[in-house]
Amino acid sequence: MSIVVGFGSDTRNAAPLELAAELSRTTGDELVLVSVMQDSWGSLRDFAGVEDEWRADLREQAEEAIATAREHLGPDVQPTAVTRTATSVPQALLDECIARRARMLVAGSASHGALGRIAFGSTNDRLAHSSVVPIALAPRGYRSHDDGIQRLVVAVDPTASDVALHQPIADLASWLKVPVEIVTFAVRSGSRTAYSAFADQGVQQAWSTLVRNHQQELADKIRELAPDTEVTTDQVTTAERWSLALESYQWRAGDLLAVGSSRHGPVARVFVGSTATRIVNHSPVPVVLLPRPRPRTH
Repeated sequence: MSIVVGFGSDTRNAAPLELAAELSRTTGDELVLVSVMQDSWGSLRDFAGVEDEWRADLREQAEEAIATAREHLGPDVQPTAVTRTATSVPQALLDECIARRARMLVAGSASHGALGRIAFGSTNDRLAHSSVVPIALAPRGYRSHDDGIQRLVVAVDPTASDVALHQPIADLASWLKVPVEIVTFAVRSGSRTAYSAFADQGVQQAWSTLVRNHQQELADKIRELAPDTEVTTDQVTTAERWSLALESYQWRAGDLLAVGSSRHGPVARVFVGSTATRIVNHSPVPVVLLPRPRPRTH
């Protein structure tokens, strides 16, 4: 099994390499560097021989990117390197993952994102809405930790819809050999009067109880599948904005945040919904996007 990390000619963004190397050190899985250069020539007919020169230039750029990546990783990391040219960078990365039976595909933030946060661009957004393997996203400027991944934080929906994540979460925690903490992030009304009335009616307390019950159900299912994994719950973080909700959580060095796919997306593929997108955008730690689980057959 392997961990695939994709990158292009702009090697200034080393965050995906940092996260991929950290995952490889944590798990012992092979690290595969895949440099994909977009071939905008496509299927146009070439009568002047320019196409061959164009593709040779793309290959040279890819090889230079691989060399820069190896230098950044240092001599202690010995990855497998692959160069590709393709009209679709996301599809080339997914094809490589399938061919290598990758456990995870690592990508970075779009360059317009804030330092320390994840922003979606053309490549990672496509992956976040089509991948058949889990996608790990590194915040812009991310630097790995010497001790590797230390904890898997699972963000779950306030409803019971994420209870079906027990299998992929158990698999991921067992692979990483880390404890799991289940947390629910939510945004409340910005109006003090409205929120006070909401709380006075006891609705807030009932909602919190329901959320914790769903968390406990998920935790019990994870423990059944991964009895050696420590699982904790009872974390409900609310604020008036998503940024505050994520900031108020007690993050630790070595945390990895896991987010499930929308129940409205295709089965067995990653498809982040609107709430998950907000959580990803404001996360200060790397995020792994999990494909929607297949329904259980009886």
